[in-house]
Amino acid sequence: MAKYDGIKGQELMDVEEGENELTLVFKDNRYLFIRIEDGRLVTESVPE
Repeated sequence: MAKYDGIKGQELMDVEEGENELTLVFKDNRYLFIRIEDGRLVTESVPE
């Protein structure tokens, strides 16, 4: 999945937990947001 190529192999620095959401923070200052919508996992990465 090419969408996640930018974070493959990057060191994970922090995991922040919110209500129905996880935020993964990587060493190169990228973020991956994982949340639940309608019972499914949805992801969004910043920057893309």
